[in-house]
Formats: sequence, structure tokens, C-alpha cells
Amino acid sequence: MQERETSQDIDRIAAEWVARLDRAPLTAAEADELKHWLIGDRRRRGAFIRAKALWIRSESAGALGPQYDPEDFQPAVEDEPQAAPVEPRRRVINWSGMLAASLVIVVMLVATLQMPTAYATAKGEMRTVPLGDGTTITLNTDTRIKVYEDEGHRRIRVLRGEVLIEGAGATVPTFVEVDGKHLEAATATFVVRKLEGQTAQVLVKDGHVVLGEEKQAAAIPLAANTGASLLSGKERGWQLRALSFGQLGRELAWREGKIALQGETLVEAVALYARYSDTPIVIADPALAQLPVTGLFAVNNPLGFSRAVANVFGAEVRQEEGRIVIARAL
Repeated sequence: MQERETSQDIDRIAAEWVARLDRAPLTAAEADELKHWLIGDRRRRGAFIRAKALWIRSESAGALGPQYDPEDFQPAVEDEPQAAPVEPRRRVINWSGMLAASLVIVVMLVATLQMPTAYATAKGEMRTVPLGDGTTITLNTDTRIKVYEDEGHRRIRVLRGEVLIEGAGATVPTFVEVDGKHLEAATATFVVRKLEGQTAQVLVKDGHVVLGEEKQAAAIPLAANTGASLLSGKERGWQLRALSFGQLGRELAWREGKIALQGETLVEAVALYARYSDTPIVIADPALAQLPVTGLFAVNNPLGFSRAVANVFGAEVRQEEGRIVIARAL
């Protein structure tokens, strides 16, 4: 028969979980492990809340600086006792009550606080994460998101980059927040983008996605092979467009580590490569920069891309000072 955990063991494990959360965001497996640990014994959630509250208090104390010593805040002891004035004593009692109330509030906040799991990729990296209920997310290069789990639904907040959400077998709905707007989907496959210098975009491959609007306006349903771009300025609405099968395939070529170009200018293609590589591509001739490019290229090979387009356009490629230069052949 398995021996029942002692309260000391539970307190120790709870403190270890809080420390792990402080060091770095939990992986999906770790978050699932924590969830199962909490529901395994009714004493564990209380221990976890206490450990989290103590951590918050220690963070507040640490903000006072390395010279902080709790003994410095103790009342001085005099040689002979003196009668304490009534008013100061009343202030001490009031202050103690306020402190106790604030600690209760802290514990209540910790108990109800959703702790998100953060996922991120570096430049040139891609990452696929199964979320455990039939939903899978794939993060493109230089992407950061937060996933909030709650009973009955999931919320994904896209902070930057591009994420593919596949929910063909999902058992719970997924809510997505991007640039202040909200989306809802169940069994759908779609992409959400938030790229620097561009408005947010949504591309639906399969299923249906609902774009949330203000209270005065109805929600907007998006069917398969449909895209939506968030309008900038005062309107802040969505601009919809149909996507052909070929266009959608090019938009999702990054899943295979490719950049698919269909008539984009060379300068636009170079901007795409800048998302994946820290090696800049410089176009020395302005006329060359406006030539159209078509083809399928590896995202992790900017030099190979540069040589390929230079060969087509009769240009030359040179490497200098950590950059790739495409120029007209002399």
C-alpha cells in the first residue's frame, strides 16, 4: 500500500514547483505534471497557494535592497517600560489589520490567478507543441505566445510572430487574442500573424474561425480559404479576402522550411529573409531591387537564395563585413 504523503513533503514539493515557475515558463509536459499533482491530494493546492504567497512576499522584501534586515523594523526595547500612548497603539492595531487583510487578498489572487505557459522561438527556429486535447500549435521564426488554460476552454495570446493552430481533433474551443482583437475556433486550422510594421492577419485553411467584434457589431465568421487583415487607424475593423489553394500553400510554405515567392520584388523577398536570418542581404542596385522573383527557397540559406537570383538576373554576389551584397555584374 502506498504511503500517504506527509504535510512536510507536500510543502516541500509545492515550494519546488513555485521555484521552477520563477526560473522559467513551464513546458507543456511540466504544466500537465503540475496540474495532475495539484488534483492528486486536496492538501496540495493549499500548500501551493501558501508557497506562492510566501514567494510574493519575499519578492517584495527583496525590492527593499540587499541591506534589508527584518530586525531593523522591530520596535526598540527600552530599559524601563513606559506607558504607551493610546493613539499610537491604535495605529499599530489598524496597521496590523490592514496587513492581515492584504495578505488574505494576496492568497485569494494567487488562488484564482491563471498562470500562462509561454512558448517562444528564436530567429530561424520553428517549434511544434501538442496541447494535449487534439490541438497542436506550430510557432514560426521569432514568435512568442502565451497559453492560458481554463476549464472548458483555452486562450492563446499572440505577442509577436506567426503561429499555426491546428484543432482538427480538438475537444475544447480555443480563443485567440492578437493586437486587442479576439478570435474563437474549435475544429479549425488557421494562422495568426503579428509581424513588426504590419497589422495583424488571420488565414483560415480548414474549418471556421469567428472574429470577435465590438459589442455593437456582430461577430464575423471566416470560412476555409479566407484571410482577414486588421485595418489600422480609427476603423480598427477587419478586411476580408479570398485565398486560392496555391496562395494558401505559399503562405504556409514555412512549415516545410521554405519561402515560396510568386512575383514578389527582390526587395520584398529580402525582407522575408530578414525574419529568418541575422545575415542581412543588401541590394546595391535600386533597379535590381524591383525585379520580380518566383521560386521556392530554403529559409535557412540566404546565401543560396542570393546566388540563385543573381544567376537569373545576371548579377553578382559578394560577402563582406558579415553581410551578403547583390549587385549588377561589372
